[in-house]
This record gives sequence, structure tokens and C-alpha cells, in this order.
Amino acid sequence: MFVQVGRCAYLPGRQWALATRLAPPSDADYRALLETCHRRSGPVAYRPVCRACAACRPIRVEAAAFRPSRSQRRSRARNLDLAVELGPLEPTAEKVALHDRFVRGRFTTGEDQAFGSVEAYAACFGSSPVTTVEMRYRLGDRLVAVGIVDLVPEVVSSVYFYFDPDPALARRSLGVASVLEELELVRRSGRRWLYLGYWVAGCATMAYKARYRPCELLDPQGRWRPFDEVVPDAAETARSAPDEED
Repeated sequence: MFVQVGRCAYLPGRQWALATRLAPPSDADYRALLETCHRRSGPVAYRPVCRACAACRPIRVEAAAFRPSRSQRRSRARNLDLAVELGPLEPTAEKVALHDRFVRGRFTTGEDQAFGSVEAYAACFGSSPVTTVEMRYRLGDRLVAVGIVDLVPEVVSSVYFYFDPDPALARRSLGVASVLEELELVRRSGRRWLYLGYWVAGCATMAYKARYRPCELLDPQGRWRPFDEVVPDAAETARSAPDEED
């Protein structure tokens, strides 16, 4: 295990510490790691080990219990013309171009996050130690979004999602559409849960995850608890959260 320390990406003025290890080449073993606050990036599994801070909490949604809000239903209706392709990880120049437009359009550090080549993209998103698929969203022949998800026992786990930042597509709320499609994948595949990564207390860009209700947070003792029990102002948190993901 290695510990990496750096500036927190979620809460200004803080440092974060991540314990990293190689992700196990077993769906069942990685599923067990998800219950201990771990996530995956490429071949690496990681979890926050920040001193005096437990703001990053894994969040999950039970697909059978989920009921979309009015705005989520509107997003679904606006995207009925999208074709969703499910397939293996396939690095292509088309995906590199879309990813790089996304990070340059959404983040002040986007230039540093751009890949610039299929080889660089493939090093991050071209393979996985566990069962992983791409969800490719097309408007006609145009690729407008890509979601990468892990398929492990009982769980669909969101790894990464990027989309076309074209303002003409903003009203579609492609981030919302992707979460709804992932919930459908949970149901179709006979699984139970959609894991959405970390919900971060005090971070506006992660607050959208609280809008998929009912949901649960993994507490510091390793117990899954209803969001409303963990966050006293849960209803207001969900109402004020932006629909689109960061």
C-alpha cells in the first residue's frame, strides 16, 4: 500500500491523502473493496485516509427502489433520441477528441487533463483488472458521451463519465441521462445497486449525487445508512443540488 498526499480536489484549502494499491483481478474481491471506501482508477484501487476529515463517503442507489424526480423524468424524455451502445473498452481517436473537449471545457486544469493521443487514453481507460464496459451515447452518428462502468456482483459501479460540452446540448443534462441509464443497466443485468463514487460533504460539484433517491452513504464505521439519517438537512441538500455532474 502507498499513500499519496496532495491538494484536495473537492474542498478548497485542504490536503488529501489517498491509500493506493493494485486493484485485485477478481470481480468478487474488488466488490469487497467497495465496501471499505475504495474506488478504482485504471489498475489502481484507492481510498481516502485524510486526517481529521471524513467528508468523502461512498454513495449508492438501490435500482428497484429508485423513483425519478420530475426534472430527471424531463431529462429522460429529452434524450429518447439517443442511442446507447454497450460494449468493451475501445480506445479510439473519436473518444480522445470528445474527452479532451470535455476536460478543456469544464475544468480550469483541463489542458493538463487532456490525453492528446489514443495511446495516452488507452493507458488510463483502455483496460481494467475487473469486468468493465463502455456505455456510448450517440445522437445519430455523433458521439456525445461515454460512461465507463464496472460490473461486479450485485453492483454497477460508475468509474468515469465524460460528455460533449457543446452549449447546444446543455439542456439535455447528459450527466443525468447517464445515471438513469446506469440504473436501467443495474435492473437489466439483475444487479441491485448503482455505486456513484463519493458524495463529498460541503462540495457543491458532488452534491448532485444526493438527487437520486432513496440513497445510502457508507459511514466511517463501514455501515451503509440511509442518506437522510447521515445528513440532517438531506431534503434541502437534494433540492439545492445541481442536476448535472461535474
